[in-house]
Order: sequence, then C-alpha cells, then structure tokens
Amino acid sequence: MSQSNDVNAIGMILGRVNQLGAATEKLFSRLYRGLMRRSQIESEREARQRRRAELLEKIEQAKRVTEQNSLLKTQLQQREHDVERLQGILGNITEGIIMQDMQGRVEYMNRAAKELIGNQKNFWQSELARLFETAKTANSYNSNSELTPLTNIERIQIGNRILGAHLAAVSNSRGERIGTMIVLRDVTRDSLADRLKDQFVTAISHELKTPMTVIKGMSEVLKNQPEDQPANRRLLETLSRNVDILDRMVVELLDVSEMGAGSFDVRRIELDLEELLWRVVKGAEPEISKNRLDVMVMMREANALTIKGDDERLRWALGHLLQNSIHYTEPGGHIVLRVALDDNPQYIRVDFMDNGVGIAEKDLPHIFERFYRGDPRNAQGKLVDPRGLGQGLFIARTVAEAHGGYLGVLHSKVGEGTTFTLVLPRAD
Repeated sequence: MSQSNDVNAIGMILGRVNQLGAATEKLFSRLYRGLMRRSQIESEREARQRRRAELLEKIEQAKRVTEQNSLLKTQLQQREHDVERLQGILGNITEGIIMQDMQGRVEYMNRAAKELIGNQKNFWQSELARLFETAKTANSYNSNSELTPLTNIERIQIGNRILGAHLAAVSNSRGERIGTMIVLRDVTRDSLADRLKDQFVTAISHELKTPMTVIKGMSEVLKNQPEDQPANRRLLETLSRNVDILDRMVVELLDVSEMGAGSFDVRRIELDLEELLWRVVKGAEPEISKNRLDVMVMMREANALTIKGDDERLRWALGHLLQNSIHYTEPGGHIVLRVALDDNPQYIRVDFMDNGVGIAEKDLPHIFERFYRGDPRNAQGKLVDPRGLGQGLFIARTVAEAHGGYLGVLHSKVGEGTTFTLVLPRAD
C-alpha cells in the first residue's frame, strides 16, 4: 500500500516536473522570441536610420547639384546675354566683321560684312580668302592680348566696291590662339577720290595746255612783228578765241566749286525750251559733222514747252548732255533728242538717246560724281577717252536740281547705247 502511494507520489512529482519543464520551455521560447523580435526591431531601426542618413545625404547632394545648376544657369544666361549684346553691337556697326576658326571655317559674319561682300561664296572667291589663309599660319601674335593685328590695312576690290581689310589674331583667356578676325570697311569713295584727284590733275593739265600753247605761240608771233605793221586780225581772233576757252574753263570750275559747296543759285526768267535746245544743237554742229553723227530733234506740244530758269546755266547743262552723247557715240552713230510733256503735265521731259558705247555697270553708280570719267570702251575694246574734266554730268544734274527738276539714266547697256532723261518744271 505504501509502495503504491510512493509510485503515485513519484508520478505526481514527474508530472509536475513535466509541467514545469513545459512551462519553462514556453517561458524560454517566449523569451527567445522576444529577444529575436527585439534584435529584428533593432536591425530594422538601424536600417531605417541608415536609409534616413542616405536619404539626407542624397537630399544634400541634390541641393548642392541644384545650387550648382542654378549657378551654371545664371552664368549661361549671363553668357547668352553677353553674346546677344555683342552680336547686337557687331550686327549694327558699319564695319564688316568676319570670324574664322583655326580649321578655316567661317564662324561668324555680321550684317555689314554680308552687305559688303554679298555672301560666303564671294568671300572664298575673293582676295580675302587668301589673306585668311596667310593669317591662319602666322605665329607673330601676342599671347597676352586677345586681339593681335597681323597685317596693315589692305585694299581689295570685290564687285564694284573697294574694301579696306584689317586682320587680327584672336586668343582666349589662356593665351591660346583660337582663330582670325577680319574687319572690313568700304573705302570705295576714298579710293575714288584719290583716282579722281589724279585724273583731274591730268585732265586739267591737258585742257589748259592746248589754249595756252596757242596763246603763247600767237603772242610770240605778234611780239616779233614790226611795230609799224598792223596786227594780223586772224592771229588776234585766234588769240581771243583761246582766251575765251580759258575764261570759260575758269568760270566752269568756279561754278563747280559753288555746286560742291552748296551755294549754287540760278536766275529764273521765262524761257522757250525749244529755242534753247536748238541753240545748243546748232552750237555743236561742227563736232556733229566731224564725227559723222546723225542728230534728230523730236518735239511734241511745242507751244507748252515754256520754263522759268537761268538761260546760261540751262544751255550749259543741255550742252554737256549733248556733248556726252557726241563723245561716246561712234562715228556714223545716231543721237535723238525727244522733248515733250512728262506724264505729270506740270513737267517737261527731255530724253537724250544714243546708240553709243553705253555705260558699264560698275560705272553707273558714280557717273554723276564730280570729275568721274569711268572706263568706257567701244565694241573693239578700245578705251574711249574724250578730252574734258569729267564734270559734265555732275553739272547737268546740279543745274536740273537747282531748277526743281532732276536728271537720271533711263536706260544704258554696253554696246547698245544710253538714254538720259532730264525733267524740268513748266512755267506757271
């Protein structure tokens, strides 16, 4: 009995031990799970902290990149503004600017340069291209300066223009050469003035030489005649005629000087233009006959051809226009003077038409300039070089404008002839 009770007691003790073991196992299991969960939470917290730190670093980097981008954008905008301002300045200056890189490519050409040379094709076909090629390999430039002159100003003809070209080497801030710049200026008028000055000196020398030679010769003859012998009337007439030629030349030069100074004035009396024109034609008959020219005068509305003006100055202008046709028309040629009311009936129109050598395109812009003579040639290519000072068309236009009219070239073609049109206001 007691043995049975002992067994039961041991069984109860073992059961409690088992319960205690199970409870302990559950406790340790819970503790383990708690520890594991805490470790996982700590890992997750550390991971979150790392991610946060990385995110904060990325945000800081993004801020720095944004600031740098903003700075670069500001600098770029400032650069674009500076470039636009520079292009605006270069685009509006009267000098032509052409920039070429070290490989020979034209990188920039402002508006003035395009107007002066036309286009890049004209550039490459002109002497400018050779200058650029020569300057491209030049080593004589100052690395401490952004611009170093490479040549003196050279004169180059492109079409009807004469350009002054000045080349300079372009360097960057580090002193490295990055290209070549050329500055162009239209010096056509300067060159023309030099040429006209030389032509004028030559022409006036020739014009003065003939009458002066005659006057000197006649004076010597008269001086050597016996005192008791009457003077030879023919010699005196020749002497007087050549003195008149000199006097007329001096008066014309004085009038031309007044025209250039803007002080030229005309009288205004009522004149019959038909009568005035016939007097001019009659006065030119010796030259017309000498050159075997056929001159025809055509009048319409003759009764309405009355003007108010300066008789002497108008004969002077009309005479120069007729002389121009005579001088530049080959022997056997035709000249037609056509006079009629203009499309505007308040004006009278006089056309001087000839089938002479015509006017070259390069000369047309300058024919009304004082002392300009051009380079007219006949069908055989021979230079037509009549005597004179080259002031005829300048005088004729100035006289026309002084009377409230105008003078222009209606038509001209080399080898076919020219038509000048003179328009004058009718008398009220």
